[in-house]
Parts: sequence; structure tokens; C-alpha cells
Amino acid sequence: MTAVFVKILNMSLTAGYCIGVVLILRVLLRRQAKIFSYLLWGVVLFRLLCPVTLTSSYSLLRMDTAVVFGEGFSGGQQEVWQGKGYLSDGTDGSAVKVQPSVSVTQAQEKGMAQMALGVGAWVWIAGVLFLLCYSFGMAVRLRRFLSEARPLEEEVYEIDGIATPFVFGMVRPRIYLPARLSPTERRYVLVHERAHIARKDYLIKLIGWGAACLHWFNPLVWFSFRLLESDMEMSCDETVLRRLGEEAKQEYSRTLLALSCAEPGFHASPVAFSEGGLKKRIQNILSWKRGRIVTAAVLAALLCALTVGLMLNPAGRTQKEQTEEKLRFLNTYANAYCDRNGDVMAGLYIDEKTALESVILMEKAGGTYTFGLSSPWPNEFHYMLTEELGEGGTDTDRAEIWYYAWTSDPHVTVWKEELQFTETADGYRVTDSDVRFLDSIASRADFDEAYLIAGEYRFTDYEERGFLEGIQVQTEYDRESGGADRNAVYRSPDTAAAWIFNLTGGSAETVSTDADGHATVRYTFGDGSSVVIPMYNAAYRNTTENSGEADGGAGTAEDVWFPDLEAWKDYEYYVM
Repeated sequence: MTAVFVKILNMSLTAGYCIGVVLILRVLLRRQAKIFSYLLWGVVLFRLLCPVTLTSSYSLLRMDTAVVFGEGFSGGQQEVWQGKGYLSDGTDGSAVKVQPSVSVTQAQEKGMAQMALGVGAWVWIAGVLFLLCYSFGMAVRLRRFLSEARPLEEEVYEIDGIATPFVFGMVRPRIYLPARLSPTERRYVLVHERAHIARKDYLIKLIGWGAACLHWFNPLVWFSFRLLESDMEMSCDETVLRRLGEEAKQEYSRTLLALSCAEPGFHASPVAFSEGGLKKRIQNILSWKRGRIVTAAVLAALLCALTVGLMLNPAGRTQKEQTEEKLRFLNTYANAYCDRNGDVMAGLYIDEKTALESVILMEKAGGTYTFGLSSPWPNEFHYMLTEELGEGGTDTDRAEIWYYAWTSDPHVTVWKEELQFTETADGYRVTDSDVRFLDSIASRADFDEAYLIAGEYRFTDYEERGFLEGIQVQTEYDRESGGADRNAVYRSPDTAAAWIFNLTGGSAETVSTDADGHATVRYTFGDGSSVVIPMYNAAYRNTTENSGEADGGAGTAEDVWFPDLEAWKDYEYYVM
């Protein structure tokens, strides 16, 4: 339901653009035959009712035809996207799946937008059903009323109780006339109504009413429906004058005026074809002059070109497609950075000078670019598109990339790179970058900057990445060689937490432990802020899972404590 409503919203917004163009053209065509203004509404009906169309560079639309996404509004709201990739064991991260994500505040706003769309969808369908039921009820009531009409001639009926003539019916439309019309009045009215039937205007009005019911929330659609009726009537009046001659203008106008002064009668159904807009119609009739064929042909050709241009979607990328391209660029960039591929990195910058100045330790030798460190080296990353519009309305985009840099200890620090990039003829290129090393976390603010990414705390999965096996191998070697335990820092949850998260300037305290190898550590920074860190004994869990029973309990000499990533999902509880 929400997806359908989103589609309707996009169609309504696109139609609103076309309505604006048609309104401008109506003003420019005010002295021309009204048939041109009438035909222009066809493009509006197309946009309101057709969910698909072709794309072309010829399109006259200057807007994104997918303004509203299912997950919320894209226009006027800062979207934040997050991607994730890994480079280790020879993999290059090319199969990374990119998904949108938002910060905490934006996630709440996005959730509210999604909820609003869901509620709006139900309100919309309720409005549509009400209008359809109302229309059907009025049509049934009118049909019962017309059952007493008296036939005058083929498809023409007369009935008491109506003030103005109208056409009713779809397959076999009939003309219903008020009783006691004079022969002259009847003659003019029948010419007018038969012109409507010949042009299938009764079906056009039915389609227009259906579009108005479907887009009932858009006031421009109702306004357009009334103007469609007005242009339809005035163009039909002009058809009558072309058939009867200009000398009929005065008598025809008096007939319309006489009908408007009749006693009010039965109110026709909205799906019936009735008359209206008397003042403008009479003014148009009295000022009408037979146009030139050449002028009409030129106008018809120009309006046909405009209509086709408005019916076609602009060729090119939607905002969503552009965002996905930016994410692919960031993924390529981050993978090249982790792979320390200097040639690829240099090619992703706007020019060589910017690359050599921005990328740490990048050098050029013999036409080849190199850069990198032996240790630590970035081996995992998260990236986030943070801004899609630069200062002053430029096309500069901004992004942040968090790299997890490994050492052989094993140990991980966070490098945070801020990028600015822009679109060129060869694709996106970096125009500026800056890397900060977040290896000394001295406050809660520092902690969040290093680990709070797109609304979630994200860390290296130490056990999944093989750190447990590496630590155990080193421990076994130290024991056999009689050397110091180089990984003693992992043996207790408080020292492990401070070491793994690079916390400094404060103190760690284990506030709770349990028999299943879980612990909670509170680290208090020097500025008084603190963070509560859930930890688990990876060695104990690994031993228990492999043997089926606890071996030595949760406090053996070879304990290895890592962050409990599952518990970190409840970050609002653990971060204080």
C-alpha cells in the first residue's frame, strides 16, 4: 500500500509541474481557439494516470520524477548512507553489499517519515474509496431519476426537474434536456451536446474525474479539473459557431443565459456531463472569430512538440541512482586505500598534485604510484556519504571513511578520512582528503567519533577476524619459550577494554561478571564522561563450544576478553 501511495505522490508532483506549464501556456493562448488549451490537459491526465513512460533527452521536465522514496522524502532532508567492505585473506571487497543507513537522529526522522507515509497511504485510499462510493451513489440516484424521462428523438430525452442539459452514459450516451425549451433553444442545445458526444467529451470528463479522485489530496488537480471543464465547454461552443456561423453568436448567447436563469433542479452526478462557467463562455462566444488554417497548423505542431516533451521523463539518473553511483565510487576508493594500490588511488583524485599532497606516504617513481605502511595497515572500512550538496550550491559531495588499521600485536586503531569529491566527465574524483588517527580516545566525544557510525557502534569482530587464534598461538609460544606473556592485557575485561578501544586518560573498572564468561566494564575518562562496555571471554566460549562443557570456568590463565558485539546493539543502554 505504501509503495503504491509513494508512486501516486511522485505522479502527482510530476503532474503538478505539467499543470504549471499548461497554466502558463493557457495565458499565452488566451486569444487562440480554446481547442488548443483543451488538448493541453491531455498531458496532465497522462501524468496523473500513467505510472510508466519513456525517457528521452528531449524531455521538457526539469525535475526528478521520483522525488519521494519509499523510505521517506529525499527532498529537503539530509540523507546519510553507509557502506561496509572488508579486505583480508586476499579478498578485494568487490562483492560488498551497499545498504542505506542513518544516524540516530536521522533514523528517528526517517522512521517518522516512513510512519507518515504509511498513515498517509491509508488516509489516501480512504479518500479515494469515499469519492468513488459518492460518485457511484450519485450515478445510481441520477439513473433512477432519469428513468422517467420522455424520449423526443434518437438518444434525446426530456425531463422535468433539471435546470440545464447534460449528457449521461458511457457506452450509449444520451442527451437529457430540461422541459419547455423553445424550438430555437433546443436547436442550439442539441448542436452543442451532439458535438460533445462526437468528440467523446463525456469520457474525457469521466477520466478527469477519476484522476481527481485518485489525486484528491492535490488542490492543483481539482483546479485543473475545473479548468478542463471550462476549456472543454468553450471549445465546444466554438464548434457550434463554426457549424452555425458567426451570425448565431447573439442568439446562442441568449440561449445560454436563459438556461442559467431557469429554476434550480436535480443536481447532476459528477460523472454526468453538465454545463458551467456561463460568464466566460458568453465572453468567449461574443469575441470568437474564425481562425486561419495556417496559424492553427503552426500552433498544433508547436503544442504537439511541447506535449511530447512533457510526457517523456528526462534521460539521465534519478537522485537515487546518483547516490548509488557515489556509494560505488566510495567503495572503490576505500578498497584501493586498504589494498594500498597507488595507481588506482591516484586515478581517483582530480589531479596528480592533489593525490600526492593528500594521500599519506604516496610517492611517484618511474610512472608508478606507491603508498602505504608496513604496520599498522588498514584492513577493514566503513564509509558514509554525509553531504550531497556543497557550499554555495556547488556539486561538491562529502563523505567519511572509517578504516580499521591492524598491527601484528594484534591490535586495531581507527583512521578517519574526510573526503570531498565531485563529478567530472570521467566519473567522480576526489578534490580533497584528510586523515586523522583516532588512536587516543580521551573522552566520550572521542569514543563516539571513532566508533559511532551511521547510528550504530561498529567495531572489529576480533574472534571472527582470527585474533583469538593469533593470541593463543603467541601465548603458547611465550609459555614454551619462558618469555613474558605479551598478551597479558587481554586476560582481564577491564585492561582488555581499555586496550582494544584505545582508551586513555582515565580508569577502567569491571563492574560485573557472570559464570558464562560475560563481564561489564565501566571506563571513566578524565573529563568525567564514561562509557559502559560489555565484554565476553572468547577463549572460554571457544573452549565450551568445542568441548561441549566448561573447561576451567571463566577465569583460566589463558582468558582472552573481547567486546561483546551482540550486546553492543543495545548501545543506548551501554553508552552513558
